[in-house]
Amino acid sequence: MRLVPFLLGVVLLLGPRSGWGCQLPATDQTTCWNSSGSVIPCAGTGEDGDLREGAPLAYVDNGDGTVTDVTTGLMWEKLSHDGTVHDDHNTYTWANAISGHVATLNRTNFARHNDWRLPNVRELLSIVTYQNLLPTVAPAFDNHCSSGCDVTRCSCTFSGDTWTSTSEADSPSNQWFVDFQDGQVGAGLEHGSGPVRAVRDASTGCSLPATGQTTCWDSSWNVIPCAGTGQDGELRKGAPLAYVDNGNGTVTDLNTGLVWEKLSDDGTVHDKDNLYTWANAFTAHVAALNFTSFAGYNDWRLPNVRELQSIVNYQNVNPAVSSASAFNTNCAPGCPATTCSCTASGDYWSSTSSVSDPWNAWYVRFSYGRVDAFGRSDGKSGAASVRAVRGASTSNTTTSSTSSTTTSTSTTQAPATTTSTTRAPTTTTTTSTTTTTQPPTTTTATSTTSTTTTTTTSTTTTTTTLPICGDVNGDGVVNIGDALVIAQFDVGLRQCAVASFSQPTVCDVNGDGACNIGDALKMAQCDVGLIGCAFTCRSFACP
Repeated sequence: MRLVPFLLGVVLLLGPRSGWGCQLPATDQTTCWNSSGSVIPCAGTGEDGDLREGAPLAYVDNGDGTVTDVTTGLMWEKLSHDGTVHDDHNTYTWANAISGHVATLNRTNFARHNDWRLPNVRELLSIVTYQNLLPTVAPAFDNHCSSGCDVTRCSCTFSGDTWTSTSEADSPSNQWFVDFQDGQVGAGLEHGSGPVRAVRDASTGCSLPATGQTTCWDSSWNVIPCAGTGQDGELRKGAPLAYVDNGNGTVTDLNTGLVWEKLSDDGTVHDKDNLYTWANAFTAHVAALNFTSFAGYNDWRLPNVRELQSIVNYQNVNPAVSSASAFNTNCAPGCPATTCSCTASGDYWSSTSSVSDPWNAWYVRFSYGRVDAFGRSDGKSGAASVRAVRGASTSNTTTSSTSSTTTSTSTTQAPATTTSTTRAPTTTTTTSTTTTTQPPTTTTATSTTSTTTTTTTSTTTTTTTLPICGDVNGDGVVNIGDALVIAQFDVGLRQCAVASFSQPTVCDVNGDGACNIGDALKMAQCDVGLIGCAFTCRSFACP
């Protein structure tokens, strides 16, 4: 069975839930640099390489010339170096990227699918890894690439600008591209042609936020009907942008679960016109929010580049953000962050350094949505805006139950038939009081040979409470975290009985004798309230 992250899709299908969001893919950066570009220890810096926020990058090669992203569920065309339609050195105009490359894949039913398309800018950026260069991708997209290799045997990425389906709203004769040399997002390809990597929806995984683009243009900047164009404005892929103003100077992104600092125009620490060097973004702005427990929290941080780009709305310009109580509404001189929301149309620091020139850091230009690290001659020593963020790193969280007292413990007396451990308590007072003994008479104690020793009073009998049925990661609840562990185990990405798959005995919630995607789906359905969580497990042992 190939990767089946569709259980996450079940959750998304129902819309975002409070307290849970879809983590963005991590940037994969693991190194830290100071403002001079020297490598430094990461601990305590707050840099991307220190915090490593987001879902770890994980991909599955489907063996048919495609790769599936575990986090987003997107299925990507692999590229080759064999002179076929998949060759990474093929270049196209933007129009031909859709009418030529994508159309060819659909006409030939590539990998048995005919719904290939050009990715939007958010999707294409999602496969960039900011730890690697030339190309800046994970091995799934750059592996064993040599002359003559095809997509079933190798994976190639051209280190250059690659087309997206998203137009530049302030200059719509240009389209956004991702530069796989280093991860830059720009608009307007030099010479007007570039490579293409197609994508398709697997109806699975955790959707990325949509770009917000709803308009389509021709090459002369004219607005045109979107139907049949294959442009971002027509397809509108991703989860619709959705935010909630929390009334305390913060906004929550319902798709990612990230909580963002709102900016003001009142001369306070939140003022949109405050500028900081990259070092001061950490030691001044973020530190000030944490020192004062802004909005009741002291875990504010600088967003990484993927997080910062996630709030760009590519339909808008000056600033390129969503309005309507999110990031640009009621902004007027003197307004505080509790009553208005402001965004300066300038550069905003991320916590991610440029690997090629680490005295530079990645920033997002909110005038129109560019992601860059090289357009500022003064690098990290220059001044830019800051918007802090918190949350979403450990999205499923919560507070496992009160007492781990005597959870886990000794193997149940009952035979290995069904261990009906329900979700309910971790309360260890058993219903094992008087576990009927072998000789007839009711009552307590019978000590026929060694089998059970039932104690009378139910008060503190050393019960044999099993872990909660379905709680395979041992955090005290059954939720999407358990479902993801099982999905990964089912496709061979995770080892049985190795953290976080620490309690495999309670995996089989559907009673079919296996531990697989069927169980994962029930756990996901329980987490979003489609079904109850009081499962009865059939005993499962690691193979």
